[in-house]
Amino acid sequence: MKKLLAVIGFAMMTSFAMAADYQEGTQYSAITPPPPIGSGDEIVVEEFFMYTCPHCKDLEPKVNSWLEKKPEGVEFTRVPAMFGGAAALHAKAYYALEIIGEGERLHEPLFHAIHDEKKRLNTSTALEAFLEENKVDMDKYHAAFSSFTVQTKANRAAALMRRYGIRSVPALVVDGRYRVNNSAEIIQVTDYLLSKVAENRKASAASK
Repeated sequence: MKKLLAVIGFAMMTSFAMAADYQEGTQYSAITPPPPIGSGDEIVVEEFFMYTCPHCKDLEPKVNSWLEKKPEGVEFTRVPAMFGGAAALHAKAYYALEIIGEGERLHEPLFHAIHDEKKRLNTSTALEAFLEENKVDMDKYHAAFSSFTVQTKANRAAALMRRYGIRSVPALVVDGRYRVNNSAEIIQVTDYLLSKVAENRKASAASK
């Protein structure tokens, strides 16, 4: 419960003043059918992104700033979009790099290479050349990329996109029940929804 109260307090400080302006169907959408109201202290925020998406690159500094301040009760995870083609290649690469401990180090450099350096990393050959340049152990990468674990993670990402109705990126999903599409206020709307979820969990616990 302490973590939920921390989430409520944090969200109130960062977005509550504008909460009256946030409307379902405008700034965010409810995911249907909604999942059961959670009973734990952790609230999950999922970021759906694609390395070739310029808006996803622009969102990264805002997300990183938010991560430095987010309360203890919020768990954050990135989900690479499985739209097919280069997106699917990059999604599997993301999970492979994560498995071999290189995901965090190369997350921003991949955005930088594609958008700032204008590198076309849309094929396995081009992507692997970039990874070699960045000192990735390619034997470990190939083993991870071809693994059942990476395929399972990629399949789950695709399933989540269908479940949440993700048709564009970037998008943030709060507690598996609210989808926040890209806008200038995407972080503030997310904070507002975190408070909303925490309040609902608190009320549900009190009624039992």
